[in-house]
Amino acid sequence: MSVTSVTFYPGAGVAFTAVATVGPMEWQAPFPGVTDKVLFRQTFQQNISSWSPLAMSSTYTGAGYTNFVLVRESDFRPIGGGQHQWSRYYAITPADRVEYTTMAAQFPGYQNIRDPINASSMAKITLDYFLVTDFTIGGPNVPDLADATVVTFSSDNTAPLLSGVELTTSTNFTISTYISKVSADRASKSSFSITAEAQTLNRWEGNFYERRTVQVKAK
Repeated sequence: MSVTSVTFYPGAGVAFTAVATVGPMEWQAPFPGVTDKVLFRQTFQQNISSWSPLAMSSTYTGAGYTNFVLVRESDFRPIGGGQHQWSRYYAITPADRVEYTTMAAQFPGYQNIRDPINASSMAKITLDYFLVTDFTIGGPNVPDLADATVVTFSSDNTAPLLSGVELTTSTNFTISTYISKVSADRASKSSFSITAEAQTLNRWEGNFYERRTVQVKAK
């Protein structure tokens, strides 16, 4: 597969006062087992005295890839003559990813039917991505984060569903509704009724952030 690159070789006596592209686009594997074209690096060269940092999330200027933004710059490599080379990394928003694992939890008991149980459940981990340009809490670019599924006993008394509570006086989970979730999760491989923990947000690359959601099957 061909790649796009623009290479500048100034003649004798011409300094790299402006940033010059001196290497092709090199596609990187963004995640283990994923080869989508969402992250690449490219080598640049410039006179050391002329260098200044490029703002994070600056748009790539190469034809056909202007939807990519800067996420990282590598360390510099001196090459003599007052010149240095380094790599810039550019990315776009990755597609959502889904991974599966197992998770141990204490599942609720049913009043007069069973005590809470400790069991392992299949867990679904959903990872989605956001380019955050405004870090104001609650700003338009900061994704919302949901709490774990909870049982509400009263307006001021809640408990995580995976905490071994008994569904005795719950106002939003009766025993029958919980059993229906158990049945649904058993009947479908794609059904995961319980959000096992609060969603988290972590940096992936540059100003791209990854939101992690963990769901398990009711038992």
